[in-house]
Amino acid sequence: MNNPGYQLETLCQQAKCELLLVAPFIKLQALKRLLESAAKDVSITCVTRWRPEEIASGVSDIEIWPFLQTRNQSSLWLRNDLHAKYYRADRHCLIGSANLTLTALGWTRNPNLELLIATAHDDMLIKFERELLEGCVEIDQDVFDRAKTMADALRSADFRPSVNTQQNLPQTESETSYPRMKREAWIPTLRSPEKLFVAYQGRFDDLTAAARESALSDLSFLDVPTGLSGEQFEQYVGTLLLQFPIIKQVDDYVSESQRFGAVVQLLASLPCAQMTSFDGDRAWQTLMRWLIAFLPTRYEHSIPRYSEVFRRV
Repeated sequence: MNNPGYQLETLCQQAKCELLLVAPFIKLQALKRLLESAAKDVSITCVTRWRPEEIASGVSDIEIWPFLQTRNQSSLWLRNDLHAKYYRADRHCLIGSANLTLTALGWTRNPNLELLIATAHDDMLIKFERELLEGCVEIDQDVFDRAKTMADALRSADFRPSVNTQQNLPQTESETSYPRMKREAWIPTLRSPEKLFVAYQGRFDDLTAAARESALSDLSFLDVPTGLSGEQFEQYVGTLLLQFPIIKQVDDYVSESQRFGAVVQLLASLPCAQMTSFDGDRAWQTLMRWLIAFLPTRYEHSIPRYSEVFRRV
């Protein structure tokens, strides 16, 4: 009889050094039960996604982060385009359909029909892990607080998205002509961030062709649910921005005051610089505008002696 919960508990028991748990949805009770099977000195890495509307609806528990903080050698990472369910104990792997929830693992009265298949940790899975982690950001207190605040606000407003925005967006010319940018290389391209909500509302006639192209490209990465008000949209985008690797690196870098050129040099050293259209000055001007627009209380911006200075408050 197929029993994903039993399979995963056995996998956790096998771990001698490292346990990697990857699932879009992770519930606290299921995670606690699984980790009871793992040795206390095993390193635990969890990768999940925190979309505020999913947390608000209860399909995933944000409380897994405080729980993991109580356990030595444990970390939690986010990747919001995550769909894979992948579990590894050292070189033993399980892949399949089951999230880390009681229903998926067969620990409820009416469980899901799920599948987990044992496989070796081969070159293909090593490549998958590398790509997975390149597009992740590690949870810290601020990322946790913002995600929780946004989820609580949506829950209080009884927000129920009717459709995923990404499915409802027209394709841009670049999407049909060029390979899609990888998540680890993404930074916003729309020069006027206030126009992003215009595109989100579908008011494309109010945008220039260039602004429409950039806005649609950025919205496809952010994948914001439909039906948000202007204020909710601003808060939602601000919450997601800090979950993109390059933006999180810039945010960490400006924890101390940085001049314009210093941030341009940082961006030139990151994966975004590999894009053929990369222009460091333009990239930082655009990103700076987004950070001010969508995280308005987080940063200070000044121009002493003709050089812009930016820092995180």
